[in-house]
Amino acid sequence: MNTYTPRINEGGNYCGHNPVKPVFALLKPIKKGKGGLPRVLTLLMERVQGYYYDSRRVIPSLDLANGSDRQQRSERREACVRIVNVLLLHTEVSSLRVGIPTSTGFLNLTFDYLAKKTGMTLRRSERALHDLKDAGLITVSQPRQLKEDGTWKGLAAVKAISKGLFSLFGLTDMLAYERIKASQRLKQKHKWWQKQKEQQKAQTTRTEKARFSVFLGSVASKLGKGNKKQKEDPKPRINRMSEDWQKQLSLRALEFKQTNPSWNKEDCFKMAEESLRGRLVR
Repeated sequence: MNTYTPRINEGGNYCGHNPVKPVFALLKPIKKGKGGLPRVLTLLMERVQGYYYDSRRVIPSLDLANGSDRQQRSERREACVRIVNVLLLHTEVSSLRVGIPTSTGFLNLTFDYLAKKTGMTLRRSERALHDLKDAGLITVSQPRQLKEDGTWKGLAAVKAISKGLFSLFGLTDMLAYERIKASQRLKQKHKWWQKQKEQQKAQTTRTEKARFSVFLGSVASKLGKGNKKQKEDPKPRINRMSEDWQKQLSLRALEFKQTNPSWNKEDCFKMAEESLRGRLVR
């Protein structure tokens, strides 16, 4: 028989929250200073903690997001601060979007991924996100993609931090300066990505040319063998037909290779032979 173990509620609906010792840190420490997050983001993380202790004065719109005149519960305030922290951790400063810029476009992070980094349950994280959205501190939009079967597929939501959140803590000028720097860094990244694409394209072109040269060599070899057979064979009429056939086959194979660079030699000659035999049959 299992022994009943009573749960301990320290004031936060059994979510592990302690009103006297709130937890604002994420599961992994946030890197600051050189090579870490821009100072404007870490400074906002530090100042937004004041919302927990004096919610109505610091961010009144968030305190009133639930539609009640009563102060937001302490575990909810703690959750809001942690969600702000995880969003800022992954914010691209030049656009204020939450995600990662890549060479193929901007990668929006799923909220499931972000919630796991807070150490909170998904449901508790979603409630805090809903409050932040209602307070106008973040924007969330849900893009969709039309699939081949005509149905729609939901993509990762586009999340962005409002400039108003920075303004509440006197960081408007600092944000403008950091966005200029972030935009310059992003331009350098795009240049580097473009350079990598051009180098990769050049390498692919060189490889294709080398393969094509090998292919031409094999064609020339076959044509040469056809001429040699003509000289050695004592039957001129059959030799001419054989020579013509080899030339047509090689030329047709060359045409297939030019229009289909990825084909190997065997595929090109096979399709050439089928093509020529089809013409002969007709």
